Amino acid sequence: MNLETTILGWSALALIAVISPGPDVLLVAGHAARNGRRAGLLAVAGICTGGLWYMLLCGFGFLTILTTSPTLFATVKIGGALYLAYLGLAMLRGAIKPRPVDARPVTLSIPFRQGLITNALNPKIALFYLAALPQFVGNGPNAPLVGVALIAIHYVIGAIWLSLLALGASRASDVAQKSAVWRWVEGALGAAFVGLAGKLALERN
Repeated sequence: MNLETTILGWSALALIAVISPGPDVLLVAGHAARNGRRAGLLAVAGICTGGLWYMLLCGFGFLTILTTSPTLFATVKIGGALYLAYLGLAMLRGAIKPRPVDARPVTLSIPFRQGLITNALNPKIALFYLAALPQFVGNGPNAPLVGVALIAIHYVIGAIWLSLLALGASRASDVAQKSAVWRWVEGALGAAFVGLAGKLALERN
């Protein structure tokens, strides 16, 4: 497989993975809708920073260790599930008991931190790379470096898509937050996070 074919094939696969609903999509949409465009974009920045974790795992050959060690994988999986459940319950609480209008705004470091942790503790990303990357990088001595480059492409595509999502969600929220509809939206987001947490915790490695 030549370089152009590799990049095009991987980019198409990465695009499908990026637009599929998951924790990253829900987190960005939730922050952008609740706290505005800047919060949504900061969540995107945190998610992309989390991508550096997977680039390091791939570059130093630790990705296989993570996905072939049942104990380590289970630890990351449970940690990720608990964190998603925590975020979901916080959203549900906000839907049941809305934040007062004069309440202090959310600290902008929170969306970045949540994006970083949510992405880094998602073992399904590691499984995706373990299953897909070997088909594109081969087994040569440069395979780890090629893998790092392809992961970077994945996160560039993700950054573009999630940024567009953040802009769209922030605009929609200008209308939604002025009505009771927003409480239902926030409740639905919270329930989705809790559902994802349960699915992640119960899935087999």
